[in-house]
Amino acid sequence: MVTKIEQKMEVLFGLFGVLIATTLLIMAVFFTPGYSPLLKPVSSLGRGEAKSLFSISFVVAGSMSIPFFISLERELVNIKESIRRLATGVSIFSSVCVALVGIIPDDTYIELFRMFHGFVAWVGFFGTCFYIDLYSVLMYKGPKSKLYTGTKFKKFLSYFGFSISIILIIFLITREPLSEWIVTAFIIIWILITAIQMISFKFFNIPGVYYKRTQFPEALKRFEDALQILKRLDLSQEPITETIQENIEFLKKQLEKEA
Repeated sequence: MVTKIEQKMEVLFGLFGVLIATTLLIMAVFFTPGYSPLLKPVSSLGRGEAKSLFSISFVVAGSMSIPFFISLERELVNIKESIRRLATGVSIFSSVCVALVGIIPDDTYIELFRMFHGFVAWVGFFGTCFYIDLYSVLMYKGPKSKLYTGTKFKKFLSYFGFSISIILIIFLITREPLSEWIVTAFIIIWILITAIQMISFKFFNIPGVYYKRTQFPEALKRFEDALQILKRLDLSQEPITETIQENIEFLKKQLEKEA
């Protein structure tokens, strides 16, 4: 049986992955002499004195986001399956490309490397904006589906996701480095907010049952009532009974910590 920690681990990969990557990227900016986001694109950091920080940043961001998007896929079920599958495929492939952006160039095959780097950079950049649009559609439609039982994402997150593509279009028209930085910053913020909203809900191994931390007392009472009903029906040995008992123990420990 999957434990509570294992259920959250995939989301934490996304949260801490983007935090670590952002910290390293900011450090790369400060440690690159003469660098200005107003004048130079993000990728130019990969040729500066802090190129190692830049490389590690993208490797961490790309590799650690893969389990996060797998977890997000399991949340957004019973909405639009075709969109969900497409979003997951694009997100995983784009994350791999983002990680490959961090490869340090080899001067021996510099022309070949530039072609490779250009490909993974553009796929990673545009692919990320594309899957955010797809996930935003699912987040927007989720509350409207009677079968949806996942995290209740706030509507503003969907609108925020759509706005990233608008800024991307501005970047394609102007080719201004600042526009590229704004798109990058918005992508980071979108992933952070998504991860935080997923963490704010507690999944109890029973499909469709989600509670915020402030609702733990209510959840505990419901599980205890359900356990009593199952015992009266002589279902004490059933798997669902064991699951409910584990959730009761988990809730009690959490409430004791807060007491």
